[in-house]
Amino acid sequence: MFRIPLGTARVVNLVLVAFGANLGHPVQTFHSALDRLVAEEVLRSVRCSPIFSTPPVGGPVDQPEYANAVISARTSCGPRELMVRLLEVERIFGRDREREIRWGPRQLDLDLIAFGDVRCSVPGLELPHPRAQERPFVLGPSQTLPLDEIPRSIREIVRSFPWQWPKEQKVQEVFQCS
Repeated sequence: MFRIPLGTARVVNLVLVAFGANLGHPVQTFHSALDRLVAEEVLRSVRCSPIFSTPPVGGPVDQPEYANAVISARTSCGPRELMVRLLEVERIFGRDREREIRWGPRQLDLDLIAFGDVRCSVPGLELPHPRAQERPFVLGPSQTLPLDEIPRSIREIVRSFPWQWPKEQKVQEVFQCS
């Protein structure tokens, strides 16, 4: 019988990550950021929503519309490790969270919305995302994915989101997953 030595098996979790941007070339940035996360084996078995154009929520009134999408994927990273990796990718694409205007324009915003069944609230990480149910630009794209590809910790919130979304939003482009 084959046995895996203790400590070498890694649990694979289903995660939901939101992508947002309204500066530069968001669609190209999304593809490049996702390619990097897949190439570095942070994410695998990725499913992507379409990319939607949505009006800004909060922040400066004169900023451009956002491009928003979500991806569900598998990861063997732990929740904190995945969050760190997402923040690294944001920095690579020009985001400086310490100097930016809250809810202001940005090159790339990666939010960890849900991580498997994990529910936690520790400094720097709250799961599921504490404002997910207030964000149609996350829940609407999430509804385009199969419900069984949504982490259980947020599945009911996604399922119960009003089906009439998007009214004013428009699909900007299909987010091609590799």
